[in-house]
Amino acid sequence: MLPLTSPRAASLLVGVLLFGAGCRNGPRATSTAPSTDFLVTAGDSAFWVSTVDGRLRMRRAALTLAYVNGRFYELYVADDDRSYYDALLIGQRIYRRDLVSGDSVQVFEDKRVTNVARRYAADHPDERRLGQDEDGSDDPHTVATSEIELLDVLGPLLSYEHHTDIDIANIEDSHNVRYGVVDLRDGSAGTLRSIFGDSAAHRIVADARAAYRIVIDSVRRSRSARGRRAARVIDAFHFDSTSFSLVDIDGSPRVGFYVPGEGVGGGGLSLPLPHVRTPEPAWWSTMASTVPVLGADSASEVWGGPRYDVIAHYDTSGDYATLVVRDSAKKEWPAGRLPTPTRRVYRLDIANIDTTVRRGLARAFDESTLYSGSARTVLGPRRGRPRIVFTRWSRATSTPMHVISAPARGARRRTRP
Repeated sequence: MLPLTSPRAASLLVGVLLFGAGCRNGPRATSTAPSTDFLVTAGDSAFWVSTVDGRLRMRRAALTLAYVNGRFYELYVADDDRSYYDALLIGQRIYRRDLVSGDSVQVFEDKRVTNVARRYAADHPDERRLGQDEDGSDDPHTVATSEIELLDVLGPLLSYEHHTDIDIANIEDSHNVRYGVVDLRDGSAGTLRSIFGDSAAHRIVADARAAYRIVIDSVRRSRSARGRRAARVIDAFHFDSTSFSLVDIDGSPRVGFYVPGEGVGGGGLSLPLPHVRTPEPAWWSTMASTVPVLGADSASEVWGGPRYDVIAHYDTSGDYATLVVRDSAKKEWPAGRLPTPTRRVYRLDIANIDTTVRRGLARAFDESTLYSGSARTVLGPRRGRPRIVFTRWSRATSTPMHVISAPARGARRRTRP
């Protein structure tokens, strides 16, 4: 090594300094991650990403979050068990919990199971409802159970999937699945008319009916073995304009219709139709920054921001995504691995978030580690649930889709830890 006092070393040092000075006019990579503070919802969890000592730190919690009118809410599903010894009666309700006050408000009730339970109570006034730790009959005379899955939150609207199984001896045996939307602001049912207006709702339904006819005609014209099997049950699916959910695709809202099936061939199943493009609702501008747009490589989603972008790079399996932060110099900083799909990004460093809200969020993340199935059930979209009658037939088997029976589903819920 040359001594620093030598002429050669001095000239080299001057050259290095001049080169460094010349590079300062261009973008320069920093050694620390940009200052960040945001929430990401992905899969059935929420993730809190922030910069600590120049590095990104990510914390996970089993929470389904919504941000409505400047307030964060936790959304959860809870069982409503009204069972008797000879009647398994378990409905479900959706609640929103204010993360600051801790108050919970019911926003959806499973009225179908509630009505069966009320009728059973009126017809059997001498029977006593089961206690929390009491077991009922292994083969109850009356079964009415339901299962709700929280699908996605788009602004103030929550989309959900609702399965209902009714099995009353010699009276009714039905299995239904429907999709719906609830307005988290007041618990009212979200309709196409209330969300998009009269004229847009009429056009959306017309587009969906046209897609439904195309699907039905395609199935009936099919000459393949799978097509012939599908054609035998396709008449069990009847279009219902009230069975839909909301999604965002490449930064814009869409409506997804699910045609419910009926009877032996279609009970408990649904037929998804292609998503229908919609106008932006009146509230869209207030939450547009929380939805992603498709990245240039078509294998990522991007939430653009004023100081940094948040990007989810999907792996080839589609089950996971790598979350990164991209600074103004286009350098990416990895934050961690997420389950898919990634949904919303809520920036805490640009929103009107005070210390009270932050404490509420921190408390919710802490409390989420204590949740159990007996206390509440926080649900996300479940992969593999039967939705379309053709799915199982696409495999090397002629067995139609399996629909879990009401007694089996109820028994499974009773044994949930």
